[in-house]
Amino acid sequence: MAFAVFCNNCFCEPRKPTPRFSLTSCGHVICELCLQKGKKDECLICRTPCRTLFLSKQTSPDIQSLFMGVDTLCKKYSEEITQVSEFQEKHRKHLLAYHRQKIVKLEESLKKVTEQMHQIQ
Repeated sequence: MAFAVFCNNCFCEPRKPTPRFSLTSCGHVICELCLQKGKKDECLICRTPCRTLFLSKQTSPDIQSLFMGVDTLCKKYSEEITQVSEFQEKHRKHLLAYHRQKIVKLEESLKKVTEQMHQIQ
């Protein structure tokens, strides 16, 4: 994690083997020791009802991104956006080629019908 993680109550930082840190649904980070001191299902910091999630390497990427450096996130999302943009551009070009080909065929049909009408007249 590039972002400095610390308990929002006692301000301790991660160290091994304890304490583990949790993220509350109200957006606070609380160490395991402080979490045990508080009330169940209530944030120790803002006293609102909340859920907690232990932070670990198995934590979802969306939650992990909250603790990444902004530069890392920008690079990651820039690469993803580039891939999406290239994918969409490829499909737009494919669709455009289809419509161009369809226009050519329709113009050829129009030309034939126009010639046939001139011959009939």
